[in-house]
Amino acid sequence: MTLRNSADNPVLVTRAEVRLASATEVFCRYGAGLTDIKAQYDIKIPREAGAGSVILRKMKYTLPSHTQERVAFTVGPERYGEGSMPWIYTFTISLHMDDGSTVTMPAVTYLAPTDKATTFLVMAEQAMNPEQSGGTGLMEPSCVSKQAHSAAQLVKSASRPSPELREFSAELTRVAAH
Repeated sequence: MTLRNSADNPVLVTRAEVRLASATEVFCRYGAGLTDIKAQYDIKIPREAGAGSVILRKMKYTLPSHTQERVAFTVGPERYGEGSMPWIYTFTISLHMDDGSTVTMPAVTYLAPTDKATTFLVMAEQAMNPEQSGGTGLMEPSCVSKQAHSAAQLVKSASRPSPELREFSAELTRVAAH
């Protein structure tokens, strides 16, 4: 998110609100530029959060007067471990200033965590091509196909799908076609 302050005084950002439109786990049962980022804030989404949930993140970020700076947000599951699957989130982020004003970015559809998406793709490949993986896959091929269709629909319907989500969907569609 790029912030610009054209006023004569600095602006203090006091909190960010992430408003979820959806949170979908990608699951099958199985055994922005060169601009410097001035600050990064992690937004941890609880597992039970769903459409309409609002996650608050306190901030103390001062945007100096007459400047433009870039602030980064990571959005992902609150907790995940070895057997976790990736999630697809659609959300907006609203920044609240100390003067009571608010700036809201347009909705984005995002895949996280990306390392779990990579693991999912490997397991999906094994399910769809068991002869190449030396045995049977741990996922059901029908589930892989269903998830590929679901991811493709999300990318198609999203006004701003993240590059990671587009790549994941394209690769999962390729895998499911085998």
